[in-house]
Amino acid sequence: MTRDYDKIALTEDERAGLLGQMPVMRFASVGPDGLPHVVPVAFAEVNGKLCFETDDDAVKTKNVRATRKAAAVVDAGADDYSQHRGIMWRGGASVVHDREFEKQIERALFGTVKSIPGADGHQRVKIALTPESEISWDFRKLPR
Repeated sequence: MTRDYDKIALTEDERAGLLGQMPVMRFASVGPDGLPHVVPVAFAEVNGKLCFETDDDAVKTKNVRATRKAAAVVDAGADDYSQHRGIMWRGGASVVHDREFEKQIERALFGTVKSIPGADGHQRVKIALTPESEISWDFRKLPR
């Protein structure tokens, strides 16, 4: 049976509430072997893009540079599946090279223009996922 996601989609207020409540998303990139590489990242939504900071030599950074494709999910609901809700995005991803946009991302992530302190000499980059699709769900809206 096909699920009608329109009936259980998050409203704009519910979406904003979930994103405000959940500071970590799972970010999926595609590795050279064609398999997904999924990692948790602290993120911020900036200008409609899902953004985060990471090491320049990280696997996810290399994957984004190679494929320019990614997906991400934010969800909540703990052990009770009937309480589960979330948002999934799919789209293009890239390393940000615009310093003004990097500053916007830094402000959204850290409240100031800076990178994570104590990165121990690692070169840091910002990655932005531009959603081509967004699907949300709230299983609490399903009839019981």
